[in-house]
Order: sequence, then C-alpha cells, then structure tokens
Amino acid sequence: MKGLALLFKFMTRLPFPGGNNFDSKELGKGMKWFPVVGMVIGVINLIVATVLEGFIPSPLLMSIILVTLDVIMTGGLHLDGLADTFDGIFSYRSKQKMLEIMKDSRVGTNGVLVLILYFIFKIAFLMETSELFGVSQGVIMLIVPVLSRINSVVNCTFEPYARASGMGKTFVDNTDGMGLGISYLTVTVFLYLVSSYFNLPFISLFIILNIMTAIGFFFGKLITKKIGGITGDTLGALLELSSVLSLVLMYVML
Repeated sequence: MKGLALLFKFMTRLPFPGGNNFDSKELGKGMKWFPVVGMVIGVINLIVATVLEGFIPSPLLMSIILVTLDVIMTGGLHLDGLADTFDGIFSYRSKQKMLEIMKDSRVGTNGVLVLILYFIFKIAFLMETSELFGVSQGVIMLIVPVLSRINSVVNCTFEPYARASGMGKTFVDNTDGMGLGISYLTVTVFLYLVSSYFNLPFISLFIILNIMTAIGFFFGKLITKKIGGITGDTLGALLELSSVLSLVLMYVML
C-alpha cells in the first residue's frame, strides 16, 4: 500500500505511516485508492461535526467550519487547481497560452471569481441539504469527499496528459480501467454501508455516483478539446467542482 501512503502525503496534510521514500510510479498507481483518501477526510469531518454539534447550534457556522476543515486537511491544493484552470480556460487564448496561464502562480480575475462562487455554493448547499432532509452535516461531509474523488480516477483513465512532463503525468500513465473499476467498486460499497448505517436511500446515492462519473467523463473530454489533455490543475478543479456538484445532486435527490 505504498501508493496509498504516498497519495496521502501528496494530496493531504494528514499524517500517514509509510511513504517516506518517494516513488513516482507507485504514487501514480495509487490513484485508484484516491476515494480511500476521501473516506479518511470524511470520517474526520463526521467526528468534528459530531463533537461540535452540542456547542454550535448555527447551521451556517457549522457549514463554514466543515468547509474550512476540508481546506485545512488538503492544504488548499485542489482549490489552487480550480483557480488556475478557470484563469486558463476562460482566457480564450491558444492552447499553449492557456497552459502557460495555468502554470502561472498568480491568480487572475476568473480564478478569484470561481473561488468566491465555490465557497458560497458549497456552504449554502451543505446547510440547505442538511436542514431540508434532516441529515447531519457531518454525514453529508462524510460522503462528499469520497464522491468528489472518483472523477479524478475517471479523467486519469480516459484522458491524455496535456504537457510533456509534470507531476500529474504519473497519475495518467499509471491509471487504467482496472484501477477505475477498483475505485468505482470501493465507492459503491462505501455508499452502501453509509446508507445502511445512517438510513439513507442507497439507490439515490448510487444514481448520484453515476451521474457524477458521467459528468466527470465529459468534463475530461471538454478539457482535452481545449488544451490537448488534462493537467494536475484540471484534476484539482474537477475534484472541487465535483464536491459542489455532489451537494447539489444530494439536495435534489435525497
């Protein structure tokens, strides 16, 4: 499980045993376990929400805390990709220029706007879904990090890498259909167990999973058409967009 340990060290700020010796191939092969990273993040969300429920009666404040906690655990890595992707894609330049803009460490207007909208929608839908259906915000944020990470595996399976080199290339080169199958099965079993324990409709969650993977697949095709493939930034953007999309779908379907 060296790939999983490396994935934790690369994708989160959480302590995890092993993975002290970097191996790019093992890291890339570990992508199929990305939803497991989401499970650990989700469990931490659930624990924190459960502890704080007796002290924080405000749904809005609880939503802000949980969304902030998610940023802390990932170090904002994927949010950086979200901002960079929107700066590049919506510059309406050539493919090469888009890639250059995405690699620039500075954040432009489109990046700032998408981050503002991201936090507004995520906090609002988390709070509204919890209140509307009487589901704990902790339970919702147990599920969201797992659902949002399956699309990274989808894109790495079906899309080429847009650059000649880069950290994201190791994920693309070492993720295949078998890896995607393992991820999909892992998420499906997880949703079944969570739905059984918390009395949630498994069929609805399963439909949400499939809608999300379909949208993630077409997102990858769109990005490939725009810049010739995916990058680490677009993978981060897809993850964060998927987290909001999962909340929207849960609001509609639970």
